[in-house]
Parts: sequence; structure tokens; C-alpha cells
Amino acid sequence: MFTGVRALIFDFDGTLVDASRAISHAFNHALEQVGVSAMLTADIRAMIGRPLREMFQRAQPEMGETGIDQLVHCYREAFAPVACSLSQPIPGLETMLAHFQARCALGIATSRMSNGAEQILGHLGFLSAFSVIIGLQDVTHPKPHPEPIHKAMQALGAMPEESIMIGDVPDDMRAAKAAGTVAVGITSPLYNAGDLHAAGADKVIERLDELIGLVSSAP
Repeated sequence: MFTGVRALIFDFDGTLVDASRAISHAFNHALEQVGVSAMLTADIRAMIGRPLREMFQRAQPEMGETGIDQLVHCYREAFAPVACSLSQPIPGLETMLAHFQARCALGIATSRMSNGAEQILGHLGFLSAFSVIIGLQDVTHPKPHPEPIHKAMQALGAMPEESIMIGDVPDDMRAAKAAGTVAVGITSPLYNAGDLHAAGADKVIERLDELIGLVSSAP
């Protein structure tokens, strides 16, 4: 068990909420708007967790900055109307939040813009559980750089040794270790326990409510 924990910091996509259907819909809509063929959903999902511009740069490496700007704009216009209806909580989220909300400070460090996370969490009824959401607009260096976690810890008033970062992709684990925090991975269809341990995870879970048996908050 991890003891003396004051702050739990979560990734968003794939960790708290599965928004992959909404992301894939908006991503392919954007590609189609500029005359590019749609991608396989599996290929889009494999990029989720990286900043949106980077996802489009990987998908269309020959496209210039103006074209990427257009793709990002089209994506955001298409994502907002379906963000809530095509998103669902990761199993165990409600039980986990009910347990920890009065015991630890809870925050989010995500590679998406924070307003999108706020919109979805508000729709699901979980937004009030989180004291801070550090989004892409708040940092110079996204994960795997530790800056998002450092900013979340600062906002939550916790030191690295009092914090745990929870995420579903290897970059979350790398960012956690670079920030000096415990790294807990949650498995997904894309990354198994071996992948997450290889990236530095101290512990790997399959459901969010497994955290209850792993974490003891500070007195």
C-alpha cells in the first residue's frame, strides 16, 4: 500500500473517461473536411493521449502548419457537439471518487485542452471532485515531460513523495517518474501491464476502484 498520500493526479483520456468514439469521429471529420481519407479507428485510438496537433502531424506528416491549424479547427468544431454523448466513464470511476474525494486532493494532468475535459466531466457529474485540471494550454512541455504533473502538484499543495500519478499510457508513467511521484498504470486495449511497467509503473491496475486498496491518505 502507498501511504501518506495527499494528492492523486490523473490523466484524462483512457484513465477517467473513454472519449475514443468522440475523438475518432471528430478526427475523421476533420480529415474529410480537407479532402483526406478517413483513418481506421484503431489507428486513431493508438495516438490518443498525445496533443491534438501532434496526432494530426503524425497522420499527415506532409501537411504544413496552416493545414494542421485547419485540421485542429475542424476537429474542435466536430468534437464539442458529440463529446458528451459519445463518452463514458472508465469502470470504477464513481466508486473511486466517492472514496477519495474527502481523503485526498484530486487533480488532472491532461494533454488535451482543459475545457474539453471540463465539459465531459460536468456532463457525467464528476467535475466538482477535481480541484484542478492542468490542460495543454497551461504548459510549455506536455507529457512525458514532468511539467504538467509539477503544476498539478503545486496547485494541490502536495510534494512529489505525497503524490501519485495515474494514467493509461507509457508517457504518463514516464512523466510521473520524471516528476518524482509514484506511477500507477491502468491497463487499456492499447497498453497492457507489461507495457506500463516497462515505462516505469510502480503498480498496474485494471479498474479505477482498485486504487482504494492501494492508497492510504495522509493523516
